[in-house]
Amino acid sequence: MAMDDIVFRTHLKYQIEANNEGDDEGAIKHSEVNEIDLHKCSFEDFKKAMIYMKEGNPDYSFSELGLDAVKPADFSEKTNYDFVELTDYAKHTAINIGNMTLFSELQKIASAVEQFAILPKEESDKKMANVLPFSDYDNYDIEVTPDTTMELGSCVIGGGSAETYKITATFHESSRDDRPIISVRSYSISADAYLPNMDIIDIESIYKQNATLMEVFAYMSYRDYVKKATEPTFDKLIVSGSIVIDSLEDMYAKHYDLRIFDHVKV
Repeated sequence: MAMDDIVFRTHLKYQIEANNEGDDEGAIKHSEVNEIDLHKCSFEDFKKAMIYMKEGNPDYSFSELGLDAVKPADFSEKTNYDFVELTDYAKHTAINIGNMTLFSELQKIASAVEQFAILPKEESDKKMANVLPFSDYDNYDIEVTPDTTMELGSCVIGGGSAETYKITATFHESSRDDRPIISVRSYSISADAYLPNMDIIDIESIYKQNATLMEVFAYMSYRDYVKKATEPTFDKLIVSGSIVIDSLEDMYAKHYDLRIFDHVKV
């Protein structure tokens, strides 16, 4: 389905009615969603997966009405769609039309979509593994929750006629050594407050050929941390003139080929 054929359904009228939402059917079980592929599924399955994520993580406190914002103009209940692509398109369209309330909702949904893609397929309460003998403990790696307060990188964007923000990258609580997950928060300097949503970026899932600048910032911040770099790479990219960032919206609307960065760093 060509993206040019998609008409953003909610740019004319959108109203969040979170207070009117209810859930009388009980919590959704992992077994009900573990076979759903968000790249090709029905809207009913997409909605079920997102509600499952919302029930398990308070960070995804989006209105369920916001899920309708990702439907294409020719939507059919019986058709399977790529809701990963549709969610990303809807999020950036919300920026283009200046509906930041809707964007905030869609950003939470997009974060839930990213996290759903890396959920384990097995139930979390699976059987315990055999007890290791004491002689084997030296060879047993225990997963440790990362330090989510450690600043991996930060950058100030905006200024002039645009509002100024400081964006900061840290490890997300779900991050592991073999699967780094980065959380990016945006801080409004004029309002002296963080924006309510955060970006949760799986480093391994970034489409490097056409990464958003927010993904680039997370990726470079993480690589700087690994390499123990003293000068922020993302700052050097801005100074070089390779990219121009005038506002927070540019972090989502503009893209960069991360393969260039990888090639230079090899």
